[in-house]
Amino acid sequence: MLANVGTQAAFNTNAWEFLTAGTPLNPNTKWTAQGSTTMSLRELIEWPASATGGTHAGKSQGEIIMANLQDNAFNAIVSAIVIPMGFKVGRKVLRKPIRMGNKLLKTAGLRSMVKI
Repeated sequence: MLANVGTQAAFNTNAWEFLTAGTPLNPNTKWTAQGSTTMSLRELIEWPASATGGTHAGKSQGEIIMANLQDNAFNAIVSAIVIPMGFKVGRKVLRKPIRMGNKLLKTAGLRSMVKI
């Protein structure tokens, strides 16, 4: 989840599309979106010729990433704080059912193979 927050903030796309755009794993997603704020890993490696249209035409990779970070910084910071807090609260709420499940597995003799 935090990887998704980071790629959304810097590259304006989710982690899956950032990593797989234009590859055999995700052939339907364009790997290049020059002229827009969306970037993929392949586009970072193989920066094509300058864009002819769009809001970021002719800008470098660094300029586009900085523009994305400025636009998405607040959401990224809030998400990076709230997501771990949500997991901690969920873990505290589910502590008793997890403990009961582990006890049940121990009495069934499966504790050494399975742990909740």
